Amino acid sequence: MPTVTNGTHVESPVKDHSQNAHDEDEDRREQERPADVKEDMRQMGQRQRVTMILNSSEFRDELEAIITDALKHGPHPASLIALQQISELLLPHTSRWTTVSSLSRAGGSVIVPINDIRGVDSTSYSKSERLLRCKVASLYRLVDLFGWSQGIYNHITVRVNQEQEHFLINPFGMMYHEVTGSTLVKVDIAGNIVDPGSTTYGINRAGYTLHSAIHKARPDIKCIVHLHTPAVAAVSAMKCGLLPLSQDALFCGKISYHDYRGILIEDDVKKLLVEDLGPINKVMILRNHGFVACGETIEEAWKYAFNVINACEVQVRAAPMGIDQLYLPSVEQQKRIADVLQGNINEATDDKKWKIGELEFECLMRILDNAGFRTGYIYRQPLIRTLDKTATFKDVEIPPAASSATSFIDGGQTHPEAYSPSRQAQRTTEWRNSPNAYLKQEIEETGTQHPKKVTKRTEFFTTDISNQDLLSPKVSVLKEKHIIFLTPFLHSFIVKLL
Repeated sequence: MPTVTNGTHVESPVKDHSQNAHDEDEDRREQERPADVKEDMRQMGQRQRVTMILNSSEFRDELEAIITDALKHGPHPASLIALQQISELLLPHTSRWTTVSSLSRAGGSVIVPINDIRGVDSTSYSKSERLLRCKVASLYRLVDLFGWSQGIYNHITVRVNQEQEHFLINPFGMMYHEVTGSTLVKVDIAGNIVDPGSTTYGINRAGYTLHSAIHKARPDIKCIVHLHTPAVAAVSAMKCGLLPLSQDALFCGKISYHDYRGILIEDDVKKLLVEDLGPINKVMILRNHGFVACGETIEEAWKYAFNVINACEVQVRAAPMGIDQLYLPSVEQQKRIADVLQGNINEATDDKKWKIGELEFECLMRILDNAGFRTGYIYRQPLIRTLDKTATFKDVEIPPAASSATSFIDGGQTHPEAYSPSRQAQRTTEWRNSPNAYLKQEIEETGTQHPKKVTKRTEFFTTDISNQDLLSPKVSVLKEKHIIFLTPFLHSFIVKLL
């Protein structure tokens, strides 16, 4: 082991070098490890964490305190509250977009692309319909990534055009993460299939009944999202309905309610459904079932669905405290907050007008594209600022000059006109040292049997103009103004005119 003069020992630098090389090898192996192996290792780490917590004395004491307190207080069953608190204590809280990020790091090889309308298939649809199909399929993927889907059930429908009353719906039999632009089925208002898409599946006619009734009665609605997540189903079963407990609930506006009458098939049920929704409202809670979010655009329907689900999550978490213990803003405050939120979303920026949900939806599309989903979405505003191509670019921004000087002093005399505003503006747009002040000439080499042509730069006035008449005042003015980019032909023509 190396030593110094005072006898103390020091670490060998060879050991540090080997340790750094070992760390680099570990990092490289970690990056090259497959995605499924990373997921298994992550789950193993979570199981070890759970085992360590369960075996700790602190967890036992905390668990006994939670159960004892739940048995003494609360109007609801103590076991349910205890289980909910235990799950919040044990389960790790991760972002819902962790899966998207992991897929992006893995290279996106397991992702089914959304925009799969290519080749001959693209000729069957117009450009607007292709973009619409990709956007609807992207909305299905968002619902799945947010955890709102329930297998092959629930539907999202979008109106293709106003004249023919054609709509897009998911094929009944595919999971939400499998839906692509080409798999969507085009149907008419009665549910008859106009275009089956690229799959062999049909549609769920009973599920389409609800959508067809709303589309027929409300021509202003383009997109309908029908979901029934557990939190929304729990709120739909409450007699109080959705309470204005959060800003998400206030943003939903006036909410309609429809009593549960089984599967929506009969014409009488569809008539009552339309009457309950009303001519203006865009959110309706289906009692003991779920909800319907409508919008004039796909982005607006998604935004209403997002707010309804978040509002129901807040109410379900606050309900164990007792409805009487909850603070509700006044009617005037509710109206004022709703107006403020509506104005903030419609005017998100100063230079662009964004409709409801458009700004958030574009951010989500950017996340999906970065993860490899290939949404085919046309972005309204690019993320990276581009240079203004209409501006005139110079070799340098500002020519080298003493810009702080107010006058030139020459032989004891000052010349304030040398830095007049007009002259200063002219100087900032010129670069006297630019090679553009010279002409290019191709000259053959000398001293070789096979001479090659070489390019040389010669001064503009000394080479091309050898006549003594060029010393006239007019030519001097031309030379003073630095006229450049003239070909020899144009230059000789100007000399003849002078």
